Amino acid sequence: MVSGRPDTAVMTGEGRRVARAVEAVAAVTAAVGLLALGLPRIAHATWTQIGAVLGSVPVPWFVLLAAVWLAGLWLHTIVLVAALPGLSHRRAFFLNITGSSVSNVVPLGGALGTVVNWWSCRRWGFTTTAFVRWALVTNIWDVLGRLVVPAVALGWFGLEGRGEGDLLLSAGLGSVAALLAAAALTAFLLRTDVGARRLGAAADRLQVRLHRTAGGQEARAVEMRGAIIELVRHAWPRLTAGKLLYAAAQACLLWLCLAAVGTPPAASVVFAAFAVERVLSLAVITPGATGFVEIGMTAYLVRMGADPATAAAGVLLYRFFVIGMEVPVGGALLLAWTMRQTVLRGVRGGTGGRAARAPISTGSDARVR
Repeated sequence: MVSGRPDTAVMTGEGRRVARAVEAVAAVTAAVGLLALGLPRIAHATWTQIGAVLGSVPVPWFVLLAAVWLAGLWLHTIVLVAALPGLSHRRAFFLNITGSSVSNVVPLGGALGTVVNWWSCRRWGFTTTAFVRWALVTNIWDVLGRLVVPAVALGWFGLEGRGEGDLLLSAGLGSVAALLAAAALTAFLLRTDVGARRLGAAADRLQVRLHRTAGGQEARAVEMRGAIIELVRHAWPRLTAGKLLYAAAQACLLWLCLAAVGTPPAASVVFAAFAVERVLSLAVITPGATGFVEIGMTAYLVRMGADPATAAAGVLLYRFFVIGMEVPVGGALLLAWTMRQTVLRGVRGGTGGRAARAPISTGSDARVR
């Protein structure tokens, strides 16, 4: 008699896939709804008015904006290279844009983007341990960087003596509190083995509960803590400099997008809108936090005196580059690289598997393979 367990397992797997599909459709629908209905209401401008502003942007502006966008992505490779010794800047650029292209397609896509990055790094010969350390360090610096920006914007407003920033004041104070909490938690986890052991023990308990097998995650967590400390000790200047340069490039891109559609607000207001984007982009309910970010940035710019249609158009233009462009460009690069890897595996298979994997290149001119 055939056991019912396989059918149950299949149904469970199918149920999970259906649930994920429903979640993805709901998230995309929410993003479209927020943009289509919420943005015009918040901006007090119709889509016809917003579209007219976007349609008036000359082609040379798009070329300039694309150049600044690509320059920002390249500057971010400083962070990625610093966190993974042996990684070239070209490969770091590939990881950045392909991981982002996957992450921006689905809600909570960061995990899927991380898997894509892991797969690439494994093909290049990096160990899983080195990749996990890379992912942890870069994500820590990313979160800290996103929380620093509102605090800087708040200080900038304070120096200018602006009094209209009560919304920014709340966001800035909240980010400072979150930054201090995140820094304290990070210091606790890295300063002693206690935090790592507790996290590892919790992972062991969860693994036993889910799989009913021994974990061993506590020892791995302690080992990873030591590896992270060693990396951060030598790489923190490059990690910090790379994040600062990347944030500056993106803030500059936002200012240029607002300039392309009209007269941009004061630099401090633009940077404050960028700070709003940094905080709201942490909301991963929709792909790339689409809808939430556009409405929040537009509402802030309009509140600070920007023309409604111009503000909405400038924000949409900015998001077109930082979110929209990453999907087709990163997707095309990932598809081309995957096809090349398939061809290479076929060639190696035809030689009886004698071809060895290429060693990791440590040069900055290493090509994406």
